[in-house]
Amino acid sequence: MSRLRLAAVAAATVSLALGLTACGGDTTSAGASGSSGGDGATITYGIYEPGADSGYLLMGKEKDFFAKHGVKVEIVQLKSAQQAFPALLAKQVDIIQGNPSEALLAVQKGAKLKFVGSTMPGQNYALYAKNDVASVQAMSGATLGVSTPTGLPAVVAKAMMLQSSVDPSSVKLVNSGGSSDRYKAVVAGQIQAASAPLDYTAQAAKDGVKVLARAKDVVPDFPRYALITRDDVLQSKGQAVSGLIAGLVEGIRYANDHPDEAKALAAKTLKLPATDPMIEETYKEFHDGGYLALNGEIPVKQIKYLADLQVKLGITDKAVPVDPMVDDSYRQKAVEGLGQVTSNYYGDAK
Repeated sequence: MSRLRLAAVAAATVSLALGLTACGGDTTSAGASGSSGGDGATITYGIYEPGADSGYLLMGKEKDFFAKHGVKVEIVQLKSAQQAFPALLAKQVDIIQGNPSEALLAVQKGAKLKFVGSTMPGQNYALYAKNDVASVQAMSGATLGVSTPTGLPAVVAKAMMLQSSVDPSSVKLVNSGGSSDRYKAVVAGQIQAASAPLDYTAQAAKDGVKVLARAKDVVPDFPRYALITRDDVLQSKGQAVSGLIAGLVEGIRYANDHPDEAKALAAKTLKLPATDPMIEETYKEFHDGGYLALNGEIPVKQIKYLADLQVKLGITDKAVPVDPMVDDSYRQKAVEGLGQVTSNYYGDAK
């Protein structure tokens, strides 16, 4: 049975050495990754704090589909990309679910990373604002809550502004913590706008907050998640990586076909009633909106869009080559046993 290991991860040195403190019954450190590979190997899998999408993202663990596919999975909860990528590079975790933008930057600095699959390539971010910001076009001069300057919240917001003819440099970026912290900062009037997931759309009107725009509508080529790992993990634990992908894909398919169970899992994770509008609306958005990788597909076209976007935004001088970072063989092996289904990812429909 895989166990959810809640971990607090903090940067300890400039060389990216990190400390992980386990909370709960699991005493294995994140640096000790279990057996060396093959069936029964242990994979440490880093994810961001689960939100209203946890009915999809945690279903593989909830149903223990990983054991079915011959892999033990230790799920390590990470606050943001600021923790996830240092943890991956410092070998504290084997694989992460994260935004490809940060992976591209790490590779530019010499990291040996690979894209091996995805869970939710559909981008679920939105821009929230108080009534004094009428539209995305009116954001010039506003304070915008993000996490890091190169993290997903900042980059997707800049992409949306660029697409809406707003100079991203005209907006003041403010580090406002995690997703819920950023949204709450808008509600409290501490910042004028925030880049955050669609989880809060159900309550925005009640809080006096408007949804300026959804990333899906403004920048449909901007991807959300990919499964990212290191070359050494693929060499030593290739079969286990395929087992992890198979368990995640089976979990996502199960959640998509069993809405009541998926909503119940999200509610349990967030400690909310299953009938809470956030749970109901987020599930409907993912189910009907084409956000899911039902075959674990790597959003290669969309990652290339990100590489070009980084140049446009002045984050990099030249686009990082994406094709050498893609290894689809582990996903293909994972899906072999499950069978291919029709993709519903909106990015594939374009």
